[in-house]
Amino acid sequence: MKIMCQQHYEKVLKYAQEIGDQTLQACLDKLKSWESHLERPCEIELYYDFAPYSFLFVQRFPNGEVGIKGGLVYHGTPDMSRCVTFDPTKGWQTHT
Repeated sequence: MKIMCQQHYEKVLKYAQEIGDQTLQACLDKLKSWESHLERPCEIELYYDFAPYSFLFVQRFPNGEVGIKGGLVYHGTPDMSRCVTFDPTKGWQTHT
């Protein structure tokens, strides 16, 4: 995983730890699992997002091709992500 916003990443990890939320790690683990896909390995790039404690992500393949783009979105209280979710729970979710 390539972190393109190291300071933001560290801030978000610290926040998740402070509130005792495991959903961020679960989302990161899911994205990391995409990188080791046997038939189509890739690298996930994490970018800063305007929504508090959230990220944008890009799936990039070795040949430079771009796959899925999405968000690793924090749904807090109040939810400031401006994203629709069918499972309105507090924590992080992957949006594509």
